[in-house]
Amino acid sequence: MNKQANIVYVLSGYAKCATSNNDKYKLGNKHSIGLLTTDKNYQENLKQLKSFIKGLGWESIMFCTVEEVEDINSLSNNVLISSFIRAQENGQSLVVNDQPITVH
Repeated sequence: MNKQANIVYVLSGYAKCATSNNDKYKLGNKHSIGLLTTDKNYQENLKQLKSFIKGLGWESIMFCTVEEVEDINSLSNNVLISSFIRAQENGQSLVVNDQPITVH
């Protein structure tokens, strides 16, 4: 297998909950998000990636950082590990922090 195929790009940022029929998140709250994707052309495909997130009930999507992860063993968080595996299987996976972002 091509080593490049194992790379998962982690785009971190935030988004606002846009659906009121979600038991876990309150409409209008902003949450930290992480989009894990195997798309090495993620920069050219941001519109498509944001469409994927919007389809899951989020809007005002902003990415702040990108990290390349080649080795699943470098991840220590179980949620990120399972999301890494989903991204490798499905091409992308979204992680949302359950706690909303608060402004102090």
